[in-house]
Amino acid sequence: MTDQSGTPGRGAADSDGTGAGAADTTESTSATGVVPDSTTAHDNTAQAGAHGGFGTGERYDTAGGAVPGEPAPDAAPEASPGRRRTLRRVGITAAVVLGVLGVAYGVLYAVAGGSLARGATVAGIDVGGMDPADAEARLTERLPGVVDEPILLSAGGETTYEVVPSEAGLTVDVGATVDAVPGGSANPLSLVDAVLGAGDTTPVPAVDRAAAESAVQGIAERANTDPVNAAVAFEDGEVVTSEPQTGRAVDVEATVQAMIDAYFGDGGAELPIGEVPLAVDEVQPAVDAAELDRAVSEFAEPAMAAPVTVVAGDESVEIAPDVVGQALSMAPDDSGTLRPELDGKALMDVAHDELEEIGQEGKNATVTIEGGEPTVVPGETGQGIAPGMLVDAVLPALSRSGDARQAQVELTEVEPELTTEGAEKLGVTEVISEFTTSFPYAEYRNVNIGTAAESIDDTLLQPGDEFSLNGIVGERTEANGFTSGTIINGGRLVEALGGGVSQVATTTFHAAYKAGLEDVEHWPHSIYFDRYPVGQEATVAWGAKDMRFANDSPYGVVVDTVFTASTPSSDGSLTVRLWSTEHFEVETSLSERHDYTSPRTIYDTSDQCSPQSGSQGFSITSYRKVWNPDGELVKDEADPWTYNPNHQVVCGPEPDEDNNSDENDENNDSGNNDDSGGNDDP
Repeated sequence: MTDQSGTPGRGAADSDGTGAGAADTTESTSATGVVPDSTTAHDNTAQAGAHGGFGTGERYDTAGGAVPGEPAPDAAPEASPGRRRTLRRVGITAAVVLGVLGVAYGVLYAVAGGSLARGATVAGIDVGGMDPADAEARLTERLPGVVDEPILLSAGGETTYEVVPSEAGLTVDVGATVDAVPGGSANPLSLVDAVLGAGDTTPVPAVDRAAAESAVQGIAERANTDPVNAAVAFEDGEVVTSEPQTGRAVDVEATVQAMIDAYFGDGGAELPIGEVPLAVDEVQPAVDAAELDRAVSEFAEPAMAAPVTVVAGDESVEIAPDVVGQALSMAPDDSGTLRPELDGKALMDVAHDELEEIGQEGKNATVTIEGGEPTVVPGETGQGIAPGMLVDAVLPALSRSGDARQAQVELTEVEPELTTEGAEKLGVTEVISEFTTSFPYAEYRNVNIGTAAESIDDTLLQPGDEFSLNGIVGERTEANGFTSGTIINGGRLVEALGGGVSQVATTTFHAAYKAGLEDVEHWPHSIYFDRYPVGQEATVAWGAKDMRFANDSPYGVVVDTVFTASTPSSDGSLTVRLWSTEHFEVETSLSERHDYTSPRTIYDTSDQCSPQSGSQGFSITSYRKVWNPDGELVKDEADPWTYNPNHQVVCGPEPDEDNNSDENDENNDSGNNDDSGGNDDP
């Protein structure tokens, strides 16, 4: 019988290259690192199974180990000689390649290890071949001068606004920028780049968005424009319109993003960065052109088409369109619809002459000085039209036509603007300031000074009111009670209507000046007259120079005048007292006179010549300090003035015209205040 112990198995193993050959295969695998072909191993296993198992009938655990107590299987089959030679060649080749690569890497590292690529730049700044730390130091020093040039934010090409990047949170991350430059590390690819060279690297931005938004918000506040509503107005009885205009609002978020994108965003930017358009939104006006057309056709044009008749019982008056228009307007409501508005008080004022024909006007209370004491004169109520009632009647009539343009009103009792109770509360109780001036005899002075003094007597100024001498006295004409007198014209004393009124201006001004009241307007004389307080006096000229002061105290002020006419044997006088409640503490002073100028001599052969003696001109400064009841300095004033010389006038021919012409020219100094074309009233 044939032996069943495994002889056929060994023979099969031998024929397939197993057995003793398996040891050689194992050695080759260890030497070359090549893993045996899995297909070959599988085939060997299958052949072994075909002969009834591994070896000579011994059992082998499927996990690869021998079953305890059983003989170990035979070794793996031996590899063929050809296969062993192939595996050796592969291993040798791999070792050579790795060796060459290692040598090459060593050479590269020795040449360029730790340096940035040759020719490398950042925003044009050379960093090629530099150590990264040195490159970072150079970029830290030089980059700001390159990348911190102002960015121009443009608004539709009309206006540009400068933004300095660093002030708007736009800077460069220098460390990250250096990292982005080729070279500078032990990475083989980086070493290759370092040897081969590199171009320009874009700076890596660092953005503080909150700072950028703040910068753009500041620009938005300047660049934003409000929309303009269409509008309707009334002038001289005509309708005047203005077209709507679209506004502009900067989109801050979108503008910030555009600015960030321009500043090396998305890895690239050209220097200088140049203009970046502002992102803007249009803002539409509330009142558009269509609403304007409607308002004009439905109300404005009918309102100015004809007068409105105001009817009160049996009485009626017409108010013309140009008068109504002064108190009429149109304004938009919340929905943008233009609505007409009529100011009743304004209409009462501008139509005063017409409306006073209806009813009876009331009379304001006032305060006068009687027997040396302030006295309240009671006010009187009147019969008139209440402003609210006038508006309710006139406004709807404006859009009607024909006989329907009537405004029916009823007369009511109308309180005066200043009631008796109001006058009593004004605090006019004592003299707070007074001043007296005298003047030599001249009949024109008695007339003109007396007329002006009477005009301003008992003038009541409520808190905030302004005193105007020209406004109260009026133009100096014969119809107003004035006569011809002496005035200053071109540095000479001549005759004209109203001469002497400046005596009233000076006396009143100085009283107000000492009371601490607000100096609104005053003009010292161009020539000094010694009967006036130097530097603290005033002249007037109708249409050119006024004397005005304001009652800036919390009490009423009453102007009280006492006039005494002059006679051939005595001077006249004028006293102005201001009655109120003392409120201010006042301190006045004067500088020394300085910068004197000499008069010149004028020879006059005309029939109208009036001789006059000369006097010097000079400069002087007046000072005033005013404190309120709390001790706070509320006025600290310095008023410089230069008086012209008073030229000497000789009636007759010049004694020796040729010899004296040069001397006259040298002394022809008329100062700074010779008002050619204007007159001074002495």
